[in-house]
Amino acid sequence: MQKLLLITSLVVSIFAENTNYAYTNWNTIQGTVSMNSTLENYEQTLWLVYISIGVPAQNFTVQIDTGSNILWVPYTDCSRCDISTRYNPNGQEYFSPNGSTYYQAYGSGECSGYVATDVVSIQDTVINTTFAMMFATMEQGFAFPTVMDGIMGISNNQTFTNIFQTAFQAGQIPTEQYGLILNQAPLPSYLIFGSIDPILLNQIQWVIPNDIYRWKLFINAFTINGQDYSSLMGSVQSAILDSGTTDLLVTEGLYGVILKDYLVPGGCFMSGGIYCPCQPTADQLAYLPNITVSFNVVNVTIPFFNILQGYYVAATGDVCQVMMSYLSGPPFMVFGDPALLSIIPIFDKTANQIGIIGGVPNGIPNGDYPGNDEIDEAVG
Repeated sequence: MQKLLLITSLVVSIFAENTNYAYTNWNTIQGTVSMNSTLENYEQTLWLVYISIGVPAQNFTVQIDTGSNILWVPYTDCSRCDISTRYNPNGQEYFSPNGSTYYQAYGSGECSGYVATDVVSIQDTVINTTFAMMFATMEQGFAFPTVMDGIMGISNNQTFTNIFQTAFQAGQIPTEQYGLILNQAPLPSYLIFGSIDPILLNQIQWVIPNDIYRWKLFINAFTINGQDYSSLMGSVQSAILDSGTTDLLVTEGLYGVILKDYLVPGGCFMSGGIYCPCQPTADQLAYLPNITVSFNVVNVTIPFFNILQGYYVAATGDVCQVMMSYLSGPPFMVFGDPALLSIIPIFDKTANQIGIIGGVPNGIPNGDYPGNDEIDEAVG
């Protein structure tokens, strides 16, 4: 039986009666998806899905990462692994090494190992398909080795086949489209895939990536509280939509302005990181930044509260860490969880396009903008 999921989008509003604090208002977006898997939200830093590998099945909890290419878990003889859950090939009916090795680096952490094919299932769904993955003989530098057992990369890299493509080829799902509904705790989050209801499709703004390796979008404009700061992007005029990154990573120029002109006047302070009042006063709210980015044809607003870790479970008087920093070097920004909390992205690898639910059309013609197509393994 198909699972039907009513898609909802988080909208932040300001409650004016008797209080100046923000509250959460759920705005229903009509439509259903044919299949979904609940994601575990670990402290708004990891989005985890439960999978099984092999016959007989071995269970793993892996991070969903739209910024990297390959599924990996540790191999049984991994001598340099912090993760304790390992894949054991003994007695596996479909395990088949292809004789090659692979290395993957992330913004935090790296791994390498053997490439092999085996059967992979997303637990409690129809997906049960065979494709190539990496079994790591080395992994190090990951922040939560006791929480995750590996990473499932589902980027736009056209040289890799991901689990949704093989499931489609096997006739298990009707399309290769997949997406994410991410919410701050205690609200549920989902990995969605399969056919999208026509009612919902009518609400999607399709955007063409400017990269054949990543879900990277051209940025026409960058504004904060209505003020245009596009010039501070410099030559960095693209951003990756990356569920494997906790922060909103902007240019150093944008970060400096946000910190100096918005966060500090809004009552935020530095203490090993940036912290702000979880429930700011009306005077503080007047400064705190709401960021709007124009991705080709659609404007996306990232409310200030979506860059606060743990905002929706915070008590009165608490401070929340700001999930924002800057990148020096890569020719793109990385829009991690704060951006993905603000929209519902639908990824269509076959058509090379991203559907955005929750944005506002801006009237700019869509186009395949020029971009840097070189793979930068420093950001996963």
